[in-house]
Parts: sequence; structure tokens; C-alpha cells
Amino acid sequence: MTRSERALLALNFSVNAPGQWARELDLLGETAESLVSNRKLALSLGFKEDRWERMAGLYGSDWPEEEMERASRFGAQVFFRGDPLFPDGLDHSDDPPVVLYVKGSWPIPGPCVSIVGTRRCSPYGSQVARALAERLALAGVLVVSGGAMGIDGSAHSGALEGQGATVAVLGTGVDVVYPRGHEQLFSSISEKRGALMSRFPMGIRGNRWHFPKRNGIIAALADHLVVVESPIKGGSMITAGLAGEMGRPVWAVPGPIVQKVSQGSNKLLFDGAQPLWDLDEFVSFVAGRDSQLSLFPPGEPPKPSPLLEEIATSGGITADGLADKLGISVPEVLATLADLEADEKIYRSGPGRWCALL
Repeated sequence: MTRSERALLALNFSVNAPGQWARELDLLGETAESLVSNRKLALSLGFKEDRWERMAGLYGSDWPEEEMERASRFGAQVFFRGDPLFPDGLDHSDDPPVVLYVKGSWPIPGPCVSIVGTRRCSPYGSQVARALAERLALAGVLVVSGGAMGIDGSAHSGALEGQGATVAVLGTGVDVVYPRGHEQLFSSISEKRGALMSRFPMGIRGNRWHFPKRNGIIAALADHLVVVESPIKGGSMITAGLAGEMGRPVWAVPGPIVQKVSQGSNKLLFDGAQPLWDLDEFVSFVAGRDSQLSLFPPGEPPKPSPLLEEIATSGGITADGLADKLGISVPEVLATLADLEADEKIYRSGPGRWCALL
């Protein structure tokens, strides 16, 4: 380990905004190593003395080697600011990370779409996130999200179902499973073509201030950012704002105006975000003009069944209504509905009612 890497590890552990300090050092022609070894320089820059002593103590101890060993035992790689494999786009954020812990595949080539949204999403939002991520994965697009419940989890799951790559950017140490219900999902991500990524040291639990910093990475990695569902004050609105400040195109999925989980995403559309009105059109735009060809086997794309077409046309229709319109029995309709739901082509929009996700 180099002295520069030791210094960056100590800086990352000791302050809340290591990237801002690193930028200031760049402007002065100084390095993290000079900061941790020069008390006078640190204090002149406004570093609190107790913070500097803590950082200098870590730098001069065995802690950096122990931290690298913890990462290695967990199977994580550690990348430092300035490394060739450190993502270039991260420097566009206000407080870029100086250290990244990654478990899984990295780097992952190709275009990248970040998908974000509320933890308390509707069935519609979950289905959209999953279907969009699956289509993107099939087209060779990396899907990034935040590893949370709701929209994040649906996006990661959809990318895995599409046999593609997905990165979960965490607000904890890369070795901490949060939320607990995503233990299997995180294992699947890191064991396949994806990765778990964090700027926080090993073993660090989540704090409220961690998640805006995580959101900055999600925004910075994106070539395009999609907000599927978000209330007005949702964390996804922060991520969308960060992406806009970095010059990333921001897209939003339209939702019902009477639904609180869609008020934020609808407000983004009012404020100028691009409307994601069709999944396959978006995938083709992001991945390239011919990308839609990879969504289907060779030959013509499969045509939806008459029942699926009727659901798409009617929206919120019941099994009885479908049976009447198509002239088939209710048991036959219910059997087909079960298959379509299993294939995630429809979702329940209310008690006994169905909508299509095409």
C-alpha cells in the first residue's frame, strides 16, 4: 500500500466530506498525504485539531492495513481517487468519494442508466422499474440503483432477470446488508455480473446523512437517470436534482395525479424532465438505434395475446369483464391472468382488477 492510499483511507474515515478536502488540496498543489502529516497545513485550511489528530493517528497506525485486509476477506476491491479504474464521472459531484469499496465486477462497460424511486412504491411503480431494468439489461445497459426496498429492489431484480449487470450503491459499508430483507438480492448482484459499491469504510452502519452521499454517486455514474415514482419530498427528488446539476438527462415516469407516490415524479415532468412514456422507445434511445432487436429472438417480435391486448386497451378491467368481451369462460380468463402475472406482463391495479405493462 502506498502512503497516498494510507492517507486517503484515513481521510475517508475521519471527515464527512473527504472529496471537498481533496479538491481543496488539489487547488493548493497539496496531497492527502501532506494533510495527514502536516498539522500546520491542516489547521490553516480549517481542519479541527481533534479531527486531524484522529486522522493522523489512523495514518500512522496499522489501521489502513487492517482495513484493506477486512475488504479482502469480504471479497471487495478498494479503488482510490486517481486510480485508472476509479469512475471519472464521480468527480462531477459536490463531494466526490476518495475511496470506493466494490464487491463484484468492476469496471462494467457500456451505457449506464440509474433507476430511482420511493421505498413505498405502488404495484405499478414496482412493475415499471422491474420491466424497464430487464429491458435495459437485455440491451446491454448497466442498471444502477441504491439497494433499498421498493423501486430500487425492483430495478436490481429486473436487471438480474434480464441476465444483465446491475450495481447497488450502498449507504453503508459494502459488507453491511441494509435493508436486511435484501441479503439474497445483494448476494445475487455480487455473484453475477453486478457489484455492490460504497464510499463508506467496512462495517459502517447507515446514518441519515449517508444516503444523500450515496445518491450523489448514483447520479454521477448515470448517463441517464430515471425517476419511476417519488413523492414531492422523496430522496429520489434529491438524486434527480443532483443529476441535473451534473448535466445528466433526467427522465420521469408519469403517474396518477391522485397518487402521492407519483406527485414528485409528475412535478419533475412539469419542471422539464423528459417523459418516459414507452419502455422500448427509451431502451432503444439509450442503448442505440438497433438495440430493440436484442429484446427478442431472431424474427418478428411476439404478438401479445388477445386477452393481454384487451387489458392494455381497457385498463383496470375485471376477470368477468374480460370474459364478457372475449367470449371465453371466467376460469379460462383466470388461468391466463395467472400466467401473465407470473410473466410480469400485468399487475393488480385494485381488488380484482388488472392493468397491462407492455
